[in-house]
Amino acid sequence: MVPVSPLGDLRPLLRTGLNATLRLDAAEALAESPALRPPPAMPVTVWVGAAERPAFVDQARRLAAAWGAALVEEPERHHFDVIAGYEDPTHPLVRTLTG
Repeated sequence: MVPVSPLGDLRPLLRTGLNATLRLDAAEALAESPALRPPPAMPVTVWVGAAERPAFVDQARRLAAAWGAALVEEPERHHFDVIAGYEDPTHPLVRTLTG
């Protein structure tokens, strides 16, 4: 499993204007936050662009730590191009996903 630029903990969204659209309550944010749930019973590598906004990098780091997962911070990638590796079957992202 390879979560890419994941939002592992939704609780910080409760304090943002975005929650007017999402309409999350505390119980739902807690229940739907992967970082607050048991880790999957399979190998996990969390993947994030090193040039992402700090909140995304922090979310990825926290999820990896919570799950005891590997973490890859891909240099020079950001939220909109971190998935570009999927275009190349030899890219480390694809190799990690396909094991």
